[in-house]
Amino acid sequence: MFVGIRQFIQRNRRRFLFSTGVIALVYFALGYIQKKFQEYQLRLTEERFQREQIRRRFEQTQKDALYTIYSLCPALNGAVFDGLNVEEITQALQQRRLEKKTTESSGVGSTTSDLSSVTNDNAENSVVLDGRKSKNELWTELKIVSLTRLITLVYCDALLVLFTRLQLNVLARREYLEDALQLASKKHGIKKGIEMVDHADYVNEQAYLSFSWWLLNRGWIQIREKVKHAVEEVFEEITPRYELDVEEFSLLLQKTQLLIEKDLPLSELVLPPRNLENFVIQQTLDEETLSTLMKDPGNLRVLVDETAEYVSSSSSQIVLRSLVATAFGMALHAVGEAGSRTGGRVKLAVVLATTSKLAHEFKQPGSEFVGAMDRVGELDELSASVYSNFG
Repeated sequence: MFVGIRQFIQRNRRRFLFSTGVIALVYFALGYIQKKFQEYQLRLTEERFQREQIRRRFEQTQKDALYTIYSLCPALNGAVFDGLNVEEITQALQQRRLEKKTTESSGVGSTTSDLSSVTNDNAENSVVLDGRKSKNELWTELKIVSLTRLITLVYCDALLVLFTRLQLNVLARREYLEDALQLASKKHGIKKGIEMVDHADYVNEQAYLSFSWWLLNRGWIQIREKVKHAVEEVFEEITPRYELDVEEFSLLLQKTQLLIEKDLPLSELVLPPRNLENFVIQQTLDEETLSTLMKDPGNLRVLVDETAEYVSSSSSQIVLRSLVATAFGMALHAVGEAGSRTGGRVKLAVVLATTSKLAHEFKQPGSEFVGAMDRVGELDELSASVYSNFG
């Protein structure tokens, strides 16, 4: 029996060897495929984790940007209010109204803080009393200053939103890359100098963020002057008694916007010229931090130059227009509501009263105007583009 089996094996030895080889090959092939499949699954898991981490960091960065914007708004908007004092002009007009009533009714009169309360006065009275401005001059000044203040607030806050988003997304992307490099370095046992590099980077980032000082203290003034010239040109011939509807006011705002944005130097409004960069940094950083920065300002230069490119890009101009359009839309809605109570058309004086009320909303914590700008889709797209620019 055993002899027969042995003879059978000898006769079919090649077949057995071939079959054994095939089985071994299949076994190792299946093992290889299984290993590669596991590696592929692990790689997919890691990629999904990395994408999720990037997404979470991106979302948190936008939240941090909004918080930063809200914290800077009081200083920026406060400067605009101080430089464009509508209330002072309103009080002068109310005083004239009170004096007129006192003269006509032997001392009986009243006053109110609402601009619309003085719309029935003769806004065209050009008589100058005691060397003071005439009512006509006061109304003209009120018209220009009131509209200039609201539009300046819109552009200043829009630029603050845009600039802060750019800054924080540039830093967030940089932080993500540095974390990845540090993780890779630790895997290879490279730890030397990490703490020193971290401190230097922190100082450069603080200096970089301090550049918002320029918009808050210098840039807004340039915006105000640009806006004022545009308002004077568009609204010059419109008197306070002129009646207009929301569509006509919208067209006037569009004309004003076109004049403002013609040759608007965005980079000059949010970033200081090179010869004033150290001056700006000195306004916000202490001497010790400045000393550390002066030893290695290279990273700061890279950050500022990159941001300047983003600010000067056509994408930023498009985003700014969208932010401004969003705020103007809210203002037009408010004017439309005022017009709905008077048959659709309102006097310009009523529009001025509405713009004055809207301007004060910019001073409220968590301004609805800023919140609406922050939700503009084009802004998120630009932020994502900056954040994901790993090239």
